[in-house]
Amino acid sequence: MGVGLLALLAALAVLVVNAAHNQGRIVPPLDDVYIHLQYARQIGLGEFLRYQADAPRTTGASSLLYVLLLGAASVVVPSGLLLYAAIALGVLCFVATVVLVALLGRELASRRVGLVAAVLTALCGPLLWGVTSGMEVALVAVLVAGLLLAFVREQPGGWFRVTPLVAIPLVLTRPEGLVLVVAVLAGAVVTLARHRRRPPVGTVLLLALPLLAALAQFGLYRLLTGTAENSGVQAKSFLSLPLGSPLEVADRIVTTARTMLELVGGVTTTQVAGPGIVVLAAIGLAAVASRRRVVAGVLALGLAGVLLAVATLQTALWHDGRYLQPLLPVVVLLAVLGVRAVGRAAADARSGRVLTAGLVAVLVAFTVVSTPTWALRQGEQAAGIRESAVSVAQWLEGNTPPGSVVAVNDVGAVAWFSDRRVLDLVGLTTPGFALPALEGPGAMYERLAHLPPEQRPSFFSIFDDTGLVGIGELPKARILGAEPITSFALKSPVRDSAPFGGICQTTGDCPVISVWRADWSHVGSGDLPDLPVPGRIVDHVNVGDLDDEAAHGYGVDRAIVGVVPKAEIRNQELGGRVIVDSGRHVVGGEHFTLRGLTPGQPVTLTARVDAREPVVDRNTSAGVVSVAAGGRGVGDWEFATEVPGLPAGAEHAWAQSSFTIPAEAVTGPELEIALGPRQPFLAPYPDYRAFSYWASQ
Repeated sequence: MGVGLLALLAALAVLVVNAAHNQGRIVPPLDDVYIHLQYARQIGLGEFLRYQADAPRTTGASSLLYVLLLGAASVVVPSGLLLYAAIALGVLCFVATVVLVALLGRELASRRVGLVAAVLTALCGPLLWGVTSGMEVALVAVLVAGLLLAFVREQPGGWFRVTPLVAIPLVLTRPEGLVLVVAVLAGAVVTLARHRRRPPVGTVLLLALPLLAALAQFGLYRLLTGTAENSGVQAKSFLSLPLGSPLEVADRIVTTARTMLELVGGVTTTQVAGPGIVVLAAIGLAAVASRRRVVAGVLALGLAGVLLAVATLQTALWHDGRYLQPLLPVVVLLAVLGVRAVGRAAADARSGRVLTAGLVAVLVAFTVVSTPTWALRQGEQAAGIRESAVSVAQWLEGNTPPGSVVAVNDVGAVAWFSDRRVLDLVGLTTPGFALPALEGPGAMYERLAHLPPEQRPSFFSIFDDTGLVGIGELPKARILGAEPITSFALKSPVRDSAPFGGICQTTGDCPVISVWRADWSHVGSGDLPDLPVPGRIVDHVNVGDLDDEAAHGYGVDRAIVGVVPKAEIRNQELGGRVIVDSGRHVVGGEHFTLRGLTPGQPVTLTARVDAREPVVDRNTSAGVVSVAAGGRGVGDWEFATEVPGLPAGAEHAWAQSSFTIPAEAVTGPELEIALGPRQPFLAPYPDYRAFSYWASQ
């Protein structure tokens, strides 16, 4: 079909622009592409779900089916050509998607509707960006279009044979695919119920297969990795963030969903689709409902469900809306159906034709104008990846000893090019780091410090600053050398951030990547108090260490919802030695349980706390807390703000002070401690940074 040829030419044109920006070579616009390639290469070597040889199995690739397909290709395709195989697969799937859109439009309305929708899909800039990126976008798009076409064709008769067979690969390709499949299966169930006949056992079994496939995938993940949850979801979800309030989480999700709807719907930008697409799509959906309510219900439920599912991710708007790109053909088709409905509602046939032609012309004009921009955007972003992630990876391969462990915050290119063992600080491909990365750099430091010495990284290759995790704070942990070995300062100009925000390597948000030699000499320096304490230390609460916090039932009692007590990292030089410790910013109070106490003896509670006034030259009593032991108040504690041996007012990280809990409050080997405001509910609240507590007797 002609639309298939148009799609092929458009995709090839984008790739030509990419090569023109990269000295004749095609480079992915995302580091994440190399994550999929690395998993695929390992699958080809018989290492299923292992990011590197002998590494633990992980689910850092968000698309199981995609890496399986690339893994099969890697058996016959040399590693140097696997990227091109991925792009070729994307282009072929894109061409098929455009053809399927034409067929779907014909089924729902007419051949002309299908043709217009297919042309707009073939020239859709953000979709072209995604299908030529090397990611799974095109595979998801073709499966979405195929699933909907199969359902639309089979729904009138109620005999679902092809629909569940297409649904199976979709649930294995993206988590959002499962959401759409559930909507389609719900439509199938409604259809069978309306036919008022007992469905054949074979039909029921077929419809159950996609859900069984999803369960099998979760079960496989659980069996091989210890968790059914995809590590990418865990590392990026708002549901994993320590926000503290379900309403805060809901607000983040709703806000993200609204922003995505505005962008894709043409409310705040026309770079994704034409102006007012959301209105036209809604009219188109209503037009479908007038004739085929079940189909309209499936489309509405599926689109809304995917939008909500994607909105749970902090990175929903990253990568130029990659998670939403596979659904753009459906949105475009609904918009064309909306144009048709508006034209038919005109006063007479001639006016209807004029109105329809005018609206189609507007959509085509905006699409044609924005498509070159998206091609240019991909080429610029690919150049940014080449200059940053790819260049650093090549440097590591030639300038670090074989067998080195390199800690990174972008894990794709380093593993693919450098042949070095990588430790993923974000937690996509290294188990146990996703939650510390979300909690803050203090928790990340503690996780690193508690690794066996042979597993600790010997080098760090990290952005000097990044908004996703607190990588830029790691130098405060003194685990990096005094100076970086080398730094890569991006020479590319700051580029258009795109409607979705772009990626930091091209927007200027992370212009420097530095390589550091690791220094583990200060690990454990914060385990003991800075100054002597009375008696014998019987317990230590290490704030910021997630495992230790869990062991002591530690938590921050926030006075204000929305103030997130991120795990911080600080260091202080005292008496000729460096002390490093993690902590949290507390606004309100804390609670924890001391263990190993001798009943009937007083307990000296010693704190390492930064309680300097947050407001300069003001006394807000921010460093004074009320102390409760075993649920009974035992007095007020004013944290120290000056450090013995340092002049008054000298810059420092914390000070040490003690509070005595009377013997009568110590009734057992465990004692619950609560620190909080002296005046509950009302300001001023305690506002300090807690690092460690020791109990001595």
